[in-house]
Amino acid sequence: MPNDLIDFWRRVDLSRAPYAHPDDLEALASKGGKYADMESKDFGSFVAGSRFGDFKDNRFHLSLLPAPYGGNLAKADIFILLLNPGFGFADYHAEYKSAAFRARAEGNLKQDFDGVEFPFLWLDPEFCWHGGFAWWEKKLRKTITRIAEARFNGRYLDALRNLSRRLAQIELVPYHSPSFGAHGLIKKLESSKKAKAFVRSSLIPAAPAGGKTVIVTRRDADWGTLHPSEHVIVYKGGLTRGASLGPETPGGKAILRRYGINA
Repeated sequence: MPNDLIDFWRRVDLSRAPYAHPDDLEALASKGGKYADMESKDFGSFVAGSRFGDFKDNRFHLSLLPAPYGGNLAKADIFILLLNPGFGFADYHAEYKSAAFRARAEGNLKQDFDGVEFPFLWLDPEFCWHGGFAWWEKKLRKTITRIAEARFNGRYLDALRNLSRRLAQIELVPYHSPSFGAHGLIKKLESSKKAKAFVRSSLIPAAPAGGKTVIVTRRDADWGTLHPSEHVIVYKGGLTRGASLGPETPGGKAILRRYGINA
């Protein structure tokens, strides 16, 4: 099912920055560098450089690996659609100072999960020090707690592990930024077109029969025409700002339904 999307991302050169899909580079470099920082940086040069502490610079960080998706796309049955991966100082430290994290991030991009206990990287307690784990675990904590109580005798770790095998995310734009201001690029990036094609051809057709649950948390209009249903949840209004996934939210309730748990 996800082979076209994975094959597309296997064309990225992971040996050196800028880390971007070759089909995206022209658009990313347009308008004199308005959208993306093309300069190669590691943790040390980032901290010593002008972007460290410049909180108004919202360009994409192309010295960080792109994150077009997370989790095992072939086996997941719960998909969260988002806008783009955020940014925190720990991102540079993780990718340039932690060999284990770097290997996992590259493995996720290649969809290589051989021997991986937690396919959804952001629910792996091994990386609980990273902002990605903090963001996802907090967002899902109450829902995971309900799963633990109902299906794993209250064992939170077991519920975390199980959900990490069933959960995946798809980003509309795969590049890290502190906040998103590149709306004009969405229709120009080949990677965005591939993400939308994957959702349209592989996920949405499987939803009516209950094969997949798709939760659209951000930019539903840019994802294309998605008709809400029991298994296609489309966030509107204030829900999009927090992209909350607690058991009281439409997304959290949909996740619990996958486990046969009443919200």
